[in-house]
Amino acid sequence: MKRKFIRSLAGAAAGVLLAGTSAIAADLTPVPPPVLAPVFTWTGFELGAQIGGGVGQTSVNLFDVFNFSNSYSDSGVFGGLHVGFNYQLMGPIVVGVQGEYNFAGITGNASAVPLNYLTTSIREFGSADARIGYAFNNLLVYAIGGFAYGDIRNAINFSPSGILFPVNRFFAANRYGFDVGGGLEYNFFGNWTARAEYRYYNWGTRGFADAGFGNPVTIAIPNHTSKETLQTGRLGLTYKFAWPYAPVVARY
Repeated sequence: MKRKFIRSLAGAAAGVLLAGTSAIAADLTPVPPPVLAPVFTWTGFELGAQIGGGVGQTSVNLFDVFNFSNSYSDSGVFGGLHVGFNYQLMGPIVVGVQGEYNFAGITGNASAVPLNYLTTSIREFGSADARIGYAFNNLLVYAIGGFAYGDIRNAINFSPSGILFPVNRFFAANRYGFDVGGGLEYNFFGNWTARAEYRYYNWGTRGFADAGFGNPVTIAIPNHTSKETLQTGRLGLTYKFAWPYAPVVARY
């Protein structure tokens, strides 16, 4: 009996020892590293292209015996490139700068007494802007505005009765003003983003000293002014260089 009891006691002790050893071994098993989830950041340089359409307004005033004034609309499409740099501050605030250049085919015309017609053609325009936005992870809601440039050309045709040959006067000038707007930009894959944006341009009022007509009869229109504004909508595609992701965050 004693021997059986001793054997049973020894077996139980061995079982407890083995169980404890297994538990200790389990505790010593290496824990797998956490899964690291990358977080997109808007910080970095960017290069992209845009295409869109615009509707503008031309207001012309002739300072002459007719005291003529007229406003008419112009419209068309445009496309170009943009380049910039963004920096995401601590949290969701994003600030940046951007420059863009567009080729344009935006035209308009009007006909009104005493002039046979007036025309406007915006050949190209661009801007140097600042941006500020609020990021919802991969979605950026932003405002934009700054200095605007435009290559704008006007023409006036005047052919009163008694003059056989109508005379055209052409006025081409670089115009300078401001632009302001806002949009949405979304990171849809890797370093690629897409944007939709509204922008308003105002190139102010420009005066022209020579609006006289001659041959065969000199007609005095000593000067005139024109004011140009433009509203645009566009879609853009942008590639961001460097800083594609923020520091990783552990996810268990």
